[in-house]
Amino acid sequence: MGNLIVGGAVSAGVCSLSNQVSWLSVHGPMQGSKAANLLEDKCKSNSWVDIVLKGAASLIGFCPAPEAFLSLKSQNTVSSVVKDKYLKAQAIRQKYATKTMCGTNSWGLNTVYAPIMFTVGQMAHFDTSSNDGMVDFPSCSVGLSGFSTNPTGNYKASINHADGTFRNGDGWWGSDRKPVKWLECAL
Repeated sequence: MGNLIVGGAVSAGVCSLSNQVSWLSVHGPMQGSKAANLLEDKCKSNSWVDIVLKGAASLIGFCPAPEAFLSLKSQNTVSSVVKDKYLKAQAIRQKYATKTMCGTNSWGLNTVYAPIMFTVGQMAHFDTSSNDGMVDFPSCSVGLSGFSTNPTGNYKASINHADGTFRNGDGWWGSDRKPVKWLECAL
């Protein structure tokens, strides 16, 4: 979300970035996210299955769907005005992002967040299985290249969206499960 905010602010002339800024783009939904569409659908639904989900989401402030999340709906489901804003934010990130990390595994590291991210990733019906449970890889990586499973440069990590907050540390095996190491190398 922060990637879109910065990209949008710079493209709208609200602020600017110098070439001395290091922009570490982490799990950015640069083309939006089908998870936001899912949230909107579940909050509006009255089916017996969705009533339970809707009730649980209401308890934690996710239903009705907050405007912040609705602003992240998938690029191919929004108006042309919003799509244009996505495209401008993508161009700014492409120009200024120093390094990028995108998750590709909705289960990610084996943490308490894994089942939730996996379930959301399945329910959101992303166009690819390569997603972090909230953002699919094509949305996170749009306009960028040179992704690697080594924790340097643009990082294609086998982690979920929650793992990208660095709160779970690194995975025990595999160079593609090291978000903290990526951050250390990026700084």
